Amino acid sequence: MKLSTRSRYAARAIIEIAKQRGEKPITRKVICESQQISSSYLENILIILKNQGIIKTIRGPKGGYSLAKDPADITMFDIVSVFEGSISAVHCVDDPTQCARYEKCPTKIVWEELMVAQQKVLKSFTIERLMEIDCKIPGLEYSI
Repeated sequence: MKLSTRSRYAARAIIEIAKQRGEKPITRKVICESQQISSSYLENILIILKNQGIIKTIRGPKGGYSLAKDPADITMFDIVSVFEGSISAVHCVDDPTQCARYEKCPTKIVWEELMVAQQKVLKSFTIERLMEIDCKIPGLEYSI
């Protein structure tokens, strides 16, 4: 599985938004500067995340973005699913009717187990957990 830039940037943006939990909303400009993401590209990502109910927007001069859910309830699987759709290595795992050989295929077990393993890993990492990891990485300092 190769993730798109949108998935990777979305994850970084959500972690940045999560760091503001309990404080004021974070602006797109601050996210762009801290994560080195172009404003127009980030805007499209944030719109999708808002439409999926992962983040919310607050309008006005003190507005910005905040999480719509608790960071413990948002997983990397949630984010990747929004931008990538299925994480299957092959189409027949999602839709066995696409392959006449699916039922007798000796390799289907590999592709099925690969998808299950990827889902397990992505679901095991919550935004809360990634924030904790982020705080422990030496040399990473954020100032807003």
